[in-house]
Amino acid sequence: MFGKRILLFITTLLFVFTIYYTVRFYPNQSCEIPIKLTISTPEPLIYNNDCLHPCIRFTESGINGHKWWMIQSPFYDRNSDVENPILYYSDDKEFPSNWTPTKIIAQTPLKGFNSDPNLFIYNDELWVFWREFMTPLCDSLGVSKVTVGVYSKDGLSFSKPKVYLTHKDIDSDSEQAPVLIHKNNKFQFYSTNYQYSPTRTNTGIAIWEGSSLHKPDFKLTKVIQSTDTYVCDRITQLRVGSFLFFIPKPLKHDIWHFDLFEFNKQIFMFSVSEWGDNIMLGVEKANGKFKTFSLPLVNNHYLEKFTKKRVYFYKPTGYIKNDTIFVYYTATSTIDGKRNDLFKTKVALSEYFNLKEFKTIYND
Repeated sequence: MFGKRILLFITTLLFVFTIYYTVRFYPNQSCEIPIKLTISTPEPLIYNNDCLHPCIRFTESGINGHKWWMIQSPFYDRNSDVENPILYYSDDKEFPSNWTPTKIIAQTPLKGFNSDPNLFIYNDELWVFWREFMTPLCDSLGVSKVTVGVYSKDGLSFSKPKVYLTHKDIDSDSEQAPVLIHKNNKFQFYSTNYQYSPTRTNTGIAIWEGSSLHKPDFKLTKVIQSTDTYVCDRITQLRVGSFLFFIPKPLKHDIWHFDLFEFNKQIFMFSVSEWGDNIMLGVEKANGKFKTFSLPLVNNHYLEKFTKKRVYFYKPTGYIKNDTIFVYYTATSTIDGKRNDLFKTKVALSEYFNLKEFKTIYND
């Protein structure tokens, strides 16, 4: 009799664990089904209307009459020679879909490449930053990576580039995908602190602080560790007619590229792993660490039920407004495998506030 009770207990425990495991890690997402946007590039024979690394910002006062701005870098056929920052504006009222290219901010260097552009608007000045890798400028400074920046008051004519961040070691990077914010009366670059060799992995978030954009004096002040988050993944999948079923598994989220947005006096992070399957939402805590929520904003496997195509995500950007999370991200094209497309989607912030995990983390 006692043995039967033990067996029943173990069976019940396994059943409960299986239900929890399946619900917790089954591919899912919180956002609406995304909409693909059409992006045009200058010199389409070179840049092929590709969009890999977007950064979108809004300014109520406008720059040259335009309130919405985007910087992005193409990466058609994974060719780093065309990874140059291109500036756009939109006159859509909200959650823009239509983007007009205005200027190629930097041309292909004689060696190395440009990458990871970031947009920052401050005191009616539009700033564009990007990271150079093994370029002649890097050689002249004795480093492997350098972040440079320019500014404009009209989005058309720009200042000469100035150096903001540098990194020497070829096998790591403390300035990958830098994002500039203004916080506590200081300018701060947040960037992925990444190790490339012997293994590729995120080693934290690097924070650089400076007091001036016109006279750069940025120093690496600290590297913070993000709290580990396990997100949904799948071991295998089976399509039956129009339905797609998964055998789920957990996946540790590795932050490759991210963007930041301030809302309600807190810094939120939109992040993705390298060519990953999940666009994630996180928030900076009082201790300076970022906590990523376990429910993806967008999940590639979930979307495959509708697209019937396997794609990979690369770079998210977004903002929170009117209690809605607005998300843009790039993914490999389902039509031209060499191209990267820009998508947009959204979700009510209340849907996250209703999650016990969100309430615990957000109010901590």
